[in-house]
Amino acid sequence: MHTKKRNVLLAAQHLFIEKGFRSTSVRDIIDEAKISKGTFYNYFSSKNDCIVAIIENAREETLIKRRALDNPQNASDVNVLIEQLSVRMNIYQEQKLLHLFASIIHSQDIELRDLIKKNYFEEISWLSKRIVDIYGEQTKNVSTDCAVLALGMIQHLQHPWIKQGAKISFEQLIRFVMRRIEAIIYDMTETNDCLLNKSLFDLNKVDEIKSKKQVIEQLENFYLEEKEKMEQNVKQAIEYIAEELSREQPRLFLIEKIVPTITEAFNGTSLEQKSISLVYDLWQLLDKLGADYK
Repeated sequence: MHTKKRNVLLAAQHLFIEKGFRSTSVRDIIDEAKISKGTFYNYFSSKNDCIVAIIENAREETLIKRRALDNPQNASDVNVLIEQLSVRMNIYQEQKLLHLFASIIHSQDIELRDLIKKNYFEEISWLSKRIVDIYGEQTKNVSTDCAVLALGMIQHLQHPWIKQGAKISFEQLIRFVMRRIEAIIYDMTETNDCLLNKSLFDLNKVDEIKSKKQVIEQLENFYLEEKEKMEQNVKQAIEYIAEELSREQPRLFLIEKIVPTITEAFNGTSLEQKSISLVYDLWQLLDKLGADYK
């Protein structure tokens, strides 16, 4: 993401949290970001577009960090799941997104509320699949119910009235919740005690995953545009991934080991936002190819 565009988003996010979404105007954002009206509309068509970009950036960052922790060898490790759940909570805390979500809900903007709903449904769908990874295929029928219960407990245990009186870390909170899930999930499985229809959440995932050709072009363009700013090992990593993806059946396990190199290389640099979009599309493609090759 262009630095100026990111500065506009940071200004908008600050105002949305401080003043509320409904009370913030495009003019407020322009003044806060110290840009012209034309510059704002060069990047965004409305303040709604700013909200969408803020949420999508956080979503992409969450997926990338979670995916970097995940591999077939540790898929059943509950400690990895706890760390992955902590990723989202840390990002939301750092960016004060819960305050932003509350502002959106109170705004009564249907389009934006649907975006929050979509994110929530995606989180349930993701956690449902990870619960099956942890507790076994036999828990598949109750995994959605357990995902909703787990997220509900996490949300309420973070309520300000509770947090004020108890100094609890995200890890402690999530470990407690996962112990509660483990205590009930096998009994629910044995009695097939499920309430929710899994398809309700799966059908709300509407991401358009880019093709191999498109991702290879992204990698090549990123390399050509920014190679002067890259270390040699990063150049080699990008070249290798592009070459491997060009194979009829790429060796996904090799690519998955290399992708974190790109993420780590650009953390805290001027290319961080640009690399996040690239790595997000790459992980999405790898997950799709992994499912196709099974």
